Amino acid sequence: MNTHTPRKFLPALFLAPAIALSLSAQEAAPAPGEPASAQAVGADQPIVLERFTVDVTRDQGYVAVDSLAGGRTNTPIRLTPAAMSSVTRAFIDDLGIRDVREALRWAPNVLPEDPLAGRGFGGQAFQPWAFNFRGVGAGQQGGAGPTRNYFTFFENADAYNIERVEFTRGPNGILFGLGTVGGTLSTYTKVPRLDKTFISPAVIADDNGGLRFELDYNLAANDQLAIRLNALHDDGRGWRNGDDSQKRAIDLAFLYKLSDRTTLRLEIEGFRSTQTLISSTIGDKASGWDGQTASETWGALPIGSARTVKISAAGGWGDWLNAFPVYTPGLGKGLMLWAPWTNDPDPANPAQTVRTYHGGYASTSSLLDPGQALIWAPYKGWYPDQIKLPWETAYSSTAAIPLRPSREWTYGHGRGTNDYENLTAFIDHSFNESLDLQIGFFTYDTSTVAKDYEGTGGASVDINRQLPDGTSNPNFGKPFADFFLSKQTQDRSVDEIRAQLNYNYRGELFGAGFNQLLAVSASERRTKISARQYLGQIANSTWVDNPRDWVHNMIFGRIYLDRPNDFQDVPDVINGYSVAYLPKADGYWFDFDDKFDLTSYALFSNSRFFDEKLSVVLGVRYDSYDEDLRELRRGPDLSDRLVSESDSGTTYTAGAIYYFGWLGVFANYSENILPPSAGSQPYLSGSRPGPEQNQGYDYGLRISTKDGKYYANISRYDSQSQNRNVENPVDIRGVWQAYNIARGANRDDGFGAVAYSDTTAMDASGYEFEVTANPLSNLRLQASYSLPDTEIVDFYPMTRAHVQENLPTWQQQLDATTDPLHASDLRNAISRTQDKLAQSVAGAPQQRSVDYTASFFANYTFTNDMLDGFSFGAGASYTGKPYAATYAGEKYYGSSVHSVDAVLAYETTIGRAKARFAINVQNVFDYDEPLVLDYHNDYTDMSGRHIRNGYFYQTPRTFRFTARFTF
Repeated sequence: MNTHTPRKFLPALFLAPAIALSLSAQEAAPAPGEPASAQAVGADQPIVLERFTVDVTRDQGYVAVDSLAGGRTNTPIRLTPAAMSSVTRAFIDDLGIRDVREALRWAPNVLPEDPLAGRGFGGQAFQPWAFNFRGVGAGQQGGAGPTRNYFTFFENADAYNIERVEFTRGPNGILFGLGTVGGTLSTYTKVPRLDKTFISPAVIADDNGGLRFELDYNLAANDQLAIRLNALHDDGRGWRNGDDSQKRAIDLAFLYKLSDRTTLRLEIEGFRSTQTLISSTIGDKASGWDGQTASETWGALPIGSARTVKISAAGGWGDWLNAFPVYTPGLGKGLMLWAPWTNDPDPANPAQTVRTYHGGYASTSSLLDPGQALIWAPYKGWYPDQIKLPWETAYSSTAAIPLRPSREWTYGHGRGTNDYENLTAFIDHSFNESLDLQIGFFTYDTSTVAKDYEGTGGASVDINRQLPDGTSNPNFGKPFADFFLSKQTQDRSVDEIRAQLNYNYRGELFGAGFNQLLAVSASERRTKISARQYLGQIANSTWVDNPRDWVHNMIFGRIYLDRPNDFQDVPDVINGYSVAYLPKADGYWFDFDDKFDLTSYALFSNSRFFDEKLSVVLGVRYDSYDEDLRELRRGPDLSDRLVSESDSGTTYTAGAIYYFGWLGVFANYSENILPPSAGSQPYLSGSRPGPEQNQGYDYGLRISTKDGKYYANISRYDSQSQNRNVENPVDIRGVWQAYNIARGANRDDGFGAVAYSDTTAMDASGYEFEVTANPLSNLRLQASYSLPDTEIVDFYPMTRAHVQENLPTWQQQLDATTDPLHASDLRNAISRTQDKLAQSVAGAPQQRSVDYTASFFANYTFTNDMLDGFSFGAGASYTGKPYAATYAGEKYYGSSVHSVDAVLAYETTIGRAKARFAINVQNVFDYDEPLVLDYHNDYTDMSGRHIRNGYFYQTPRTFRFTARFTF
């Protein structure tokens, strides 16, 4: 992937300083007729021009005063009709928030897209930055992503260099032309300050063994130059076994006043993180063992009554791959190679020969259909006593399904890394008291790598008393899990240049104060995304002639669950064979290069009447994009495919707020679009998906006092989204594969290898309430509550047409198939497809949308002599039950989540330093129930209800100690 700045941006980099110097030179003489008081901004005035940069020092505790959410122009939040919330630095410090994901619990109507994202095969190994606003979902592959200073930033930003997290809900096309109908978030980074020099180091330790160091150093060199350095060194230890992470970061920012009217701000950051990729749940293939059944010698038929399976099909791979695992002596972590079982031994060096592992035995599930194994239960009684599949007549007992060893237990063998660098530059210039210009540039590169994060086929018991070489098996009777070694990389880069010109007029109208702001902006952004998938393979084998026989070269790893967190450090050479992570030799994988060029123009107006009692916002934005998507190793001919797409959209915003004293009434309408994600699949017709179209209304009441002590909203929103892209919503490929097998053809023929997209349409509405207040100088509080109601109003129209068109063909083959196994597979595939479409009916909630979110937190600082310097804060966050699925017309929901947090802090002076010591407690009451994520698609209990399936645990009670000093 090319990470260099595109050539078309280079002139801007060279011209920016020249423009700044040219603009500053214009100030040698005052403009004709300009009053003397406007000729210069004094040295004690704000650090940067207020039109384009929010001065967060004006925030009042938890109340954010100003924002750029009204159109990237600094506007009082009370006068911005768009729906938005903020988490200020005071709130971040009180709660000990370390990154944006931790801040979400305290914002209304926004959740992580995946509660386990970034942690491996228990959840998505990528995209921890994908956030779900108003229950509409983040969009494919994480969607458009969050922003940083309103530049696209595909990161779950760490809080070490953040001043504020801002949540903007609804389409709000003036602010971000591309996005979901739900909203987006942005972080404001720390800005150098000219008014004082300070250094603020901090150390944070927790009872899991984590240790974190932060540094914030601001140097006010003179009244023109300030430099700010923020640094991070974090060795994290999660509460789960094997949950380790490291973060290293440095952020260096410069602010230079070229003149009283022109400032240059430059920020450079480098960041690197590593973390383990682990899982807390594993499939059951061990319950069928009776503790005695064993294969006494290698390959001998097991003696006993337990349910067993040949290792040739271990993990469910053997039959599909037509290859067999082989055992390699001397690798204590159980490394295996997939290779032809006919591989001849080397007589000269038998100890180093790849020996066949084919023919051994392992346990399987005690359920009637082992292919439908459930996951290990969190406790006894989690599953009903008796369950069955729809195609079975008998019930299965769940008594033998293993229990997970503990809440903290995990197994895993992977590791992820994330590296990024970015540079941001702003030139702000004021021509006079009415006309301002900002030119901004942003370049950002990130690379995320996940290694050995793929899931396993479940946990079986090794019942072989011998190894293939006849020696005693030290792992007899132990459960194990097999997985294929893999590595995926996702690289992203963003290069953007934008300019905005503001004209501001102040005067009188109808005998009262009038303020008119007009802004025109233009921007150009290039986003590149590159993804590669690699498999652990033998690089120098001689037995593979056909590229589609790559499966014979695959390398598998094994974890025995008495050592569940062993990592697979694969050697470069095994038995003379070169081992490496290599691309999959044929198609149908996640490999692509995508280049997305976006050009945007916007016109924005903010009119304030009657001494700012009435604020009216109008805006129009035009977005035009060109995309070149190169799909690699796709299709039967193994050739690359280049898809070029161009589209555009014009979106509008209109809103107003009117105050009757401290009480305001507001309404807002906005639109935006969301192009298909990079690497998204084509429609069944072969055409490329078009952009998603979004629009929405917000209206309600707002309370805001000019002293900044109170800010509150109660509002209703109604929004619609059309042409929402969804990948592989129904297993069309599975039906065609069963059809091809039934007729004796290659299972991948025709649509047997299809990966496709379809669309949905959505209505998202609901109510939102929030209040932030500083009613007393020593009391600050924040509360929110939301009632989202998100429904799909149209499901998969192209898939429905495809099924209706081809159902007679499938049925005809079903009637003609004489092989009972093939007939059963085709019948079940058709049935599941029909069931999925029958369950996807208009009115169903959006997946994982919740019925409410709520939070409250208050902090009180004591002022009497005995407790002077102490403060105490406490609060709770709640998330309602997430929608999981609809079966037979009944809706199923997961678990609600709640947690109580508290903080006790003490502030004092030690010599010349101000010191703050704090103890934060998360999940004070240690709520430890497993939280249901979903329900099994097929298994039901004796009453016909589908049973609970996936689950996770929230963070248990955790103590965190912070010591921060400011000199």
